[in-house]
Parts: sequence; structure tokens; C-alpha cells
Amino acid sequence: VINSTIDFPVGKGRRFLSTLPAAADYILGGWRLVTISTFSSGQFFSPGFSGSDPSNTNTAGGLPDRTCDGNLPRGTRTIDRWFDPACFAAPPAGRFGNSGVNALKRPGYNLHHVSVAKEFKLSERFRLEYIASIANLFNHPTFNPPISNISVPGTGRITSILVGADRAIDGTRAREIGMTLRLRW
Repeated sequence: VINSTIDFPVGKGRRFLSTLPAAADYILGGWRLVTISTFSSGQFFSPGFSGSDPSNTNTAGGLPDRTCDGNLPRGTRTIDRWFDPACFAAPPAGRFGNSGVNALKRPGYNLHHVSVAKEFKLSERFRLEYIASIANLFNHPTFNPPISNISVPGTGRITSILVGADRAIDGTRAREIGMTLRLRW
């Protein structure tokens, strides 16, 4: 997470346009830029299978056998093929699968939020605060993990984005633009 707050150097007592008339300084001076950027390489998840009980423990499914890594190189991953399902197979009768838990890496995310703000002093007691903000500035989607059950069609495919009550991080929705005007006293 990278957070920055930058006061624009414009207006009375600042580097640029410090001799502005009071009315122009009231409008142009004192603005602030605030940014928050969040980057993540992605959490891990486990492959699985369903429909049989090879370990004879009255369970259906579990971890499969792993025959190769399964994680595709970063530049070759797509939403239609995030990992290689051919690297996994249901274990033979009589034992559990040999794949480790959390052997695969889900998509990461990068989010950028930006705001500009200014406080207007109305009197000694009253201030008006204006904030314009954009959440998810670049409208970058945050994906759910791909289908990880090797027993179903579409294994390795990403079919949804992280939204609603499932959101684990702030701002994973589509780009949102908002403005706030607040009177403080």
C-alpha cells in the first residue's frame, strides 16, 4: 500500500502565485491531492476433485495428485486459462492425493484511488470542505480465483470478479467518481 498527500504549491504563502489577490487565492490556493495505491501479487488456493472416494474414508473429493507445477508463467495466464489443469489428476484408489494445500496462485490486484480536496474558511467557526474522488482510477478488475475443481468443465477458467459482500479489499468495484461538500463547525 502506498499513500501520498501532496499540497499543491499554489496560493498565499506557497511557491507559485503567492501574490494572488484574495478572491483568486480563495479559489485557486490550498488544494491537496491524496492518493492510495494497493498492490498484491495474489493469494494462494488449492486444486480439488469431486465425485469419488479413492482414500476409502467416506469422503467425496479432496486434493488431487500433482504431476507438474500447474502454475503458468505470468505472461501466459489469461482469464480462460489461469493454471494448467492437466498437471492434476484424481488419485488412484487406496490413497489421498499428493498435491499440497494452496499450490496455486490466484490473480493479484492493483487499485489506485485519487482525491483532490480543499477547505474554504467561511468564518472563524465555519469551514466548507470540498472533496472530489475517484476510486479504482484505472477501472482494473479484481478477479475471484479460477475454477479449481478438476472434475468439472472449465477448470482453470476465471468466471467472475470480486464484488458485493465478497469484497475482501476496498474499491474492488468498477470505477466510482464522487464529490462531497461538508460544512464543519
